[in-house]
Amino acid sequence: MKKFSLIAIIMLAVSFTAGAQGMEDALRYSQQYYVGSARTMAMGNAFTALGGDLGAIGINPASTAIYNCCEFAITGGLTWNNTTSLLEASEDNYTTRTTRTKFTLPNISAVFSLPTGREYGLVSYSFGFGYNKTNDFNSRVSFGGLDGVSSLLGNIAAGLEGFDNSNLLAVNAFANDNTFCTPQEVLAWNAYLVNPYNGFSDSYIGANENQWEGGLGVDNPLYKSYDLITGGGAYDIAFNFGMNFSDRLYMGANLNVKVIDFEKSLWYEEKAQDGDWYDTGFKSMDYNFWQKTSGSGINLQLGAIYVPFDFLRLGISYTTPTLYTLTDRWDESMASKFDGSVPDYKDSEIYFSDLYAEETQTQSTDFFYEYDLRAPSRLSLGAAFVFGRAGLLSADVETVNYGKMRLSETDRYSDYFDGTNADIAKYCPRGTIVRVGGEMNAIGDLSLRAGYTGYFYNQPGYQFLSFGIGKRITENSSLDLGFRTSLKDKYDMLPYDDYAFNEAGEAQCTAPLAKISSRFNTLLLTYRVKF
Repeated sequence: MKKFSLIAIIMLAVSFTAGAQGMEDALRYSQQYYVGSARTMAMGNAFTALGGDLGAIGINPASTAIYNCCEFAITGGLTWNNTTSLLEASEDNYTTRTTRTKFTLPNISAVFSLPTGREYGLVSYSFGFGYNKTNDFNSRVSFGGLDGVSSLLGNIAAGLEGFDNSNLLAVNAFANDNTFCTPQEVLAWNAYLVNPYNGFSDSYIGANENQWEGGLGVDNPLYKSYDLITGGGAYDIAFNFGMNFSDRLYMGANLNVKVIDFEKSLWYEEKAQDGDWYDTGFKSMDYNFWQKTSGSGINLQLGAIYVPFDFLRLGISYTTPTLYTLTDRWDESMASKFDGSVPDYKDSEIYFSDLYAEETQTQSTDFFYEYDLRAPSRLSLGAAFVFGRAGLLSADVETVNYGKMRLSETDRYSDYFDGTNADIAKYCPRGTIVRVGGEMNAIGDLSLRAGYTGYFYNQPGYQFLSFGIGKRITENSSLDLGFRTSLKDKYDMLPYDDYAFNEAGEAQCTAPLAKISSRFNTLLLTYRVKF
């Protein structure tokens, strides 16, 4: 089997899910799309060898050791995600555009530098505190259109094949330890959206499928609408200590407390264009899924910056694996509408319930699950060239092996995640992050900045361009403005999987393909003051 790209794996999370913790969850919480201050972001966050900015505490903890004064900085701004979606259905194709805008407070930091009074050896040491945003989960994807080839209900019916419907009727059908069926399947059954096929207790047909000579299927246009909204973010709270040796070697360490806050809301509809077509009198179905993930973790980060010459700086930073304890809460619901009666198809071999309510609403229990995640270690190397007072150029390379991620139950004695961890080791690639930035001191106290950040896996991932300016206001205070935009990211998405495979392994019912194009933008303003 071919390797998945990292983005392809992540997009599995936006298809239908029963709340199970999997590879996409591990990736979501292991990734870092560092924000920092307006200055560091404008320079592509290429600060492993630079330091000297409070937005860089989470990049290299030796950043604070360069300070010879005390400083406080706060950063605020806006993020917005623009998405364009096109459902490549059999007919009625149209483009959906969505924008999701949020206020962000990605960085609040302070450093206290304490000189020792020496000229050589330990010249000074510092204590720092940093609150940094390391990932932004805010996005929205919407698409819709007509498609008459397949349906979610057909997909659910195919997935239930071979399971006796007594499992769907069990009182513990929504229990966490139910391995017979998913909550989505139970909901569809309770709402009369999947039914016994040909009278068998382990064979099923969707309420918007009909039987005809040679098979069964949708064979009539359904209007499909999909809307996914995600929100929240990942944050670092860094407790920092730094040391300055002879103004040539700077060393630092962070104890990082990691905080995860993620929320997802999904709404999906299938609606009949001709209600008389379906044997069940099917009109529509609505499916809703909500998930909230919260938790925290901890890691240790070590870093050093060496200045062999005044024009050259070299940096290194290592972050240990992060140990998270996470809690998922989620629920699902499904609603159905029928015309209230079932036509009398005497020749049909399909056996439906004797009576359909015009409207049925079903709701799952509130699910709760706690688990652990070990996110992989990270290593960053950097070099910077300083051209006196004229400006500087800096470049970083960071590596992280996502195949080292591991999920486990909190008691750590269960084999529940063995299969998922085997897939992670097999399919998740090593990632390389490249950061490049520059700063030019222009007229007076005005600085111009630009940068690039690229996330590369077994194929290119997200790439960002950034720009910014900085202006000293007084001798002890300054303002920085930074803007970052991603290069347009394009990917494909299926609202559900293909199903009904023949002996040759070909799907007879293919899900409609959505073509997604997205762009992420961030605008930041940082105020800093020395004291």
